[in-house]
Amino acid sequence: MSGAAFHIARARHHDLAEAAALYHRVATATLHWMPPNSFTPAVFMEQARYETIWLAWEEGRIVGVAALYEPDSFLHSLYVDAGRQGRGIGLALLNTVAAAARDPLSLKVEAQNLRARRFYAREGFSERETGMSDGSEWILLSR
Repeated sequence: MSGAAFHIARARHHDLAEAAALYHRVATATLHWMPPNSFTPAVFMEQARYETIWLAWEEGRIVGVAALYEPDSFLHSLYVDAGRQGRGIGLALLNTVAAAARDPLSLKVEAQNLRARRFYAREGFSERETGMSDGSEWILLSR
């Protein structure tokens, strides 16, 4: 899938360290209320063993990452570099993952992450349930 200045491709094994660094950088900046060890590169690498990862590339750099846990059609993560948000990269990643999923997507979003909640609502996701993890409220969304 292509955009004006970026393209989406499935991650290869040698891309994962750079993807993990982006995940860590964006998640810790965005979800600053979460415990700092929630989004380490090591956490990403462990989870990636069980997920299908797509990357957004621009000028030879990874600028976005999305991870799908295929057995449940669960979007486990979607992160775009701060300076590249608002340009359609997140939507392109979401659409790529949705096209690859066997069933309609579901995901969890932090209740405090209002920007992400607006994004997913705009893309047709509805709130299904809430819960707590690591002292923070999450919302299960699906479409």
